[in-house]
Amino acid sequence: MSELVSLAKAYDKYFKIGAAVCPMCIQKHHDLILRHFSSITPENEMKYESIEPEEGVFTFEKADIIAALAKEMSIKVRAHAPVWHNQTGAWMFRDGDKPASPELIYERIDAHSKAICEHFNPIVYAWDVVNEATTDPEKTGDTNPIYRNSEYYKICREGFIEAAFRSMDKYSPNAQLFYNDYDEWMPNKRERIVTLIRSLQEKGSRIDGMGMQQHYFSAPDYDELKRSIEIYAGLGLRIHITELDVSTTATLGPGAKRLKPGEPGFNEYIREAMTATPEKLAKINEIYVKLFEIYRSYSDVIDCVTTWGVADDMTWLDMFGFNRGADSIKQHPLLFDENGQPKPCVYQLIDAVR
Repeated sequence: MSELVSLAKAYDKYFKIGAAVCPMCIQKHHDLILRHFSSITPENEMKYESIEPEEGVFTFEKADIIAALAKEMSIKVRAHAPVWHNQTGAWMFRDGDKPASPELIYERIDAHSKAICEHFNPIVYAWDVVNEATTDPEKTGDTNPIYRNSEYYKICREGFIEAAFRSMDKYSPNAQLFYNDYDEWMPNKRERIVTLIRSLQEKGSRIDGMGMQQHYFSAPDYDELKRSIEIYAGLGLRIHITELDVSTTATLGPGAKRLKPGEPGFNEYIREAMTATPEKLAKINEIYVKLFEIYRSYSDVIDCVTTWGVADDMTWLDMFGFNRGADSIKQHPLLFDENGQPKPCVYQLIDAVR
């Protein structure tokens, strides 16, 4: 096992190594971030509700903490995510006591884009312009064949996606513009994403890249991952891995029996599945090594690999899938442990490129 060097420096000739950060984790893991990462993404601080909680009222303070870190590191930010069905104030979709018109929503998107670009352009190299706009009938029950039945879609149909990209192109001409989504390596979801992207391209919208989230709740299908990278790159897009983490449930294997929410025994099943064991932690390490092997093999089209968090002490997965107030189950989905120490896979990832 090698003496540990900077993960970001080790991968400099392949792609940027990024992490989603927040003010709290910056305070706790400042030196770790500076040493091992070459790109940062605001976890929540640039989302609509955080930046514009009321129409025309902009609150940049928390995002500015992340901008200051980027300046300290002499790097730029992957900005995430102006248009998303979650974390958007209800005011966006209302016009007084009636629903907003599509035209009003387009105006609001444009005004928001202008404000955030004027504030952040100097420190942003890429925007996740629209996040998770394709349907997911297996999880949400949507019946639309392509698009998520969000409040945006109910009012604007898919026009809000084009409006968002048009505005960001106008106000941030020097940054790359990405569409970002999850389960992007699964064939059915991938087909919907490709339809969305081709529609944008046919309308003349500038879209530079595909954000492959790479949240793994089930065992990776490495062949489908490679196929997906090739398909998105074949559309003329750059690829960013944007939200990588590996749940303990991903260690169960593709043939393991899986219960669905609502089925008898689900709560007991999911708690057992999410509980860490030495064997599961070792398997997560193996998954990371294999994923990075694939990412390196496509470094001609992949420009950045970002984990959704810095270290295991702060990860959204601890409460994912549980009701508010329920006891959480500690997850270990990232490259650094709860104490900010590198896991065995980090040494292996560095050894692989030395």
